Amino acid sequence: MDHKNSSKWKTYLTPRNMIIGIVYILLCLMPLGANRRVLNIAILSLMYIGLGASWNMLSGMAGIFSIAHAIFFGLGAYSVSIITSRLGLHAVVGIGVGLVLNILAALLVGYIGSKLSGLYFTMAVIGLSQTVYAIALQWFHVTGGSMGISVPKEYLMTKQQLFYVALALATVCMLFCAYIRRSRIGSNFVALKENPNLAMALGSNVYGYRILATMFSTCMASLCGSFYAFYMMANNPEVFSGTISIKIIMLVIVGGIGSTWAPVAGIFMVILDELVRG
Repeated sequence: MDHKNSSKWKTYLTPRNMIIGIVYILLCLMPLGANRRVLNIAILSLMYIGLGASWNMLSGMAGIFSIAHAIFFGLGAYSVSIITSRLGLHAVVGIGVGLVLNILAALLVGYIGSKLSGLYFTMAVIGLSQTVYAIALQWFHVTGGSMGISVPKEYLMTKQQLFYVALALATVCMLFCAYIRRSRIGSNFVALKENPNLAMALGSNVYGYRILATMFSTCMASLCGSFYAFYMMANNPEVFSGTISIKIIMLVIVGGIGSTWAPVAGIFMVILDELVRG
């Protein structure tokens, strides 16, 4: 028994895992000595790691190239803002509403993906993105229009608290992607990406797995959007903008699309962008 336990520990205590553990501990200690600007960059970078993991599952793993991923991010952000500000309900309700809306959006996008592919799918998703953006811009009494909508001040958190929430969110998204990648569901996702016709011939439910991949992806993006609402304490229609979508896509492509560690490997793109912006 002792020999089995020691072998198990040797399997986990690899040099790579030890390096990851040390880096993670250093990340946990960062807020103790970092200034406000460094924390802001770190918080946004961790949020984009979660968004990158979300996009990577849908596009890198399942092969459904989403050109307007900010739709799901924005729905999560606006749900928290509207529920807390307009209706006066708890933020947890807003997070739940965001997840429900994103599941419905996933069903719609998954259905589109089962009927269209390539350029036609991309055009359909861009059209959906512009529709959602127009609603957020024109429905002034609910969304605040171009002026945006604020989150009540009782939900204001310190930079240190926001950092740890962002770190937990990025960790959960990365672990979830790694788990799915090693599971039977992940194998089916990859099969759909590599050869959907062969996967269908072998009995795989292509349409069902496409919708499932979209649901997993949109729920992660929704949680990142909800976090962004607490980080900014206000939202405007720009959360649906193509700039956010392109940034998500670029960091995953640079990091290695399809790889579990792609969002982490490509996060320097976001860091450089924030440094230049600063």
